[in-house]
Amino acid sequence: MNKVAKFAVAGTVAMLLGSMAVAAEDAPAAPKAQVSAAAGKDLQAAQKAMNEKKYDEALADLDKVKANPKKNDYDEFAMNQFYYNIYVAQKKLPEAEPPLEAWINSKFMKPEDLKRLVVAAAYLNYQIQNYDKTIEFGTRAVKEGYAPPQLQQAIAQAYYLKNDFKGTDRFVRGVVDAQIKSGGMPSDEILNLGLSSCIKLNDDACESRWLELLVTYHPKPDYWIDLLDSLYRGGKLSDKQLLQVYRLSADVGALKKGSEFAEMAQLALDAGSPGEAVTVLNKGFAANAFTDKAEQNRNRHLLESAKKQAASDQPTLPKSEAEAAKAPGGDRFIGAGLGYFGYGDYAKASRDIAAGLAKGSVKDPTDARLILGIAQLKAGNKDDAVKTFKAVKGDPVDERLAALWILHARAAS
Repeated sequence: MNKVAKFAVAGTVAMLLGSMAVAAEDAPAAPKAQVSAAAGKDLQAAQKAMNEKKYDEALADLDKVKANPKKNDYDEFAMNQFYYNIYVAQKKLPEAEPPLEAWINSKFMKPEDLKRLVVAAAYLNYQIQNYDKTIEFGTRAVKEGYAPPQLQQAIAQAYYLKNDFKGTDRFVRGVVDAQIKSGGMPSDEILNLGLSSCIKLNDDACESRWLELLVTYHPKPDYWIDLLDSLYRGGKLSDKQLLQVYRLSADVGALKKGSEFAEMAQLALDAGSPGEAVTVLNKGFAANAFTDKAEQNRNRHLLESAKKQAASDQPTLPKSEAEAAKAPGGDRFIGAGLGYFGYGDYAKASRDIAAGLAKGSVKDPTDARLILGIAQLKAGNKDDAVKTFKAVKGDPVDERLAALWILHARAAS
């Protein structure tokens, strides 16, 4: 991540400094200011030599101006512009920084030139690894409202490269909050800088916050894998919770390993959802997730077993619904809904699970609500799904799963 971000900034700096060297070769005249007679001859000679790309001659003339005790403030203003442009042309960026800063701070600086020079100073200091100055000039541009996105990235990178990880997190958070508030989309580069700073700080909550933003705006499977890993590391999960983690993982493309496909299928079978087990195992084989012969044979047997259970289970679902209507509690409806869920009939799954929850006396309403939300989302009823997920209360793992499903629902819209 850092190499990509740094390369992008470096390219911008080179382009910007090159264009400025051309633009500022002639010292701009300022009202009521002029070169002194004492320094005029040397400044004129320096400018002529610079235009002819005789940079060493130009520097020698400028050194005479610098040593001249009779030079005035405007002589210094012109001298610093020439010094800066010569050093940029020679690619001597460390030497170019002091005259650029003096140029910026001159009382003769034109307001219309100041913004581009402040931005140039931030980029230049980034190039020479003077990160404190990068932050100083870059923050000035941010506060005054003319910092381009590339400069904001460079400032964040400067904080990170000087090992100020709290500063990185704080600055990036401000940039990202402003972008979101204005309806923009934060880049994955800037979000990854925030994430990397939190990893350096060993701050799990901070890390999760950046991962949530990454899966919201750039929902790549790798980001989901990292985000879901916090659930695996968070403590012992029940079988139902582990199956729910796998369901989300599968839906966001983060299910990769053969062992994960196999365990999810077995958990689905144990939960009474053979159709779901068949679907999961078929996906595992299609993805070539089962790598060795023993694993392939073992899961082929599991798939055949799941297919047999599904063949005998699926035809009974209408009867299960009829019996559920007569039952005193809602669990039979939940079971029928889970059956339809496993076979991909999400409309009927939503109908039956909702009916079971409405009937009451349900053993595990939290798990049922999670399945209902997933079914509603897969049936295309995103708004209803988000409402259902928001109603999931109780165990922190289940609430976390519901919150992540909401992120997924919003990212997919």
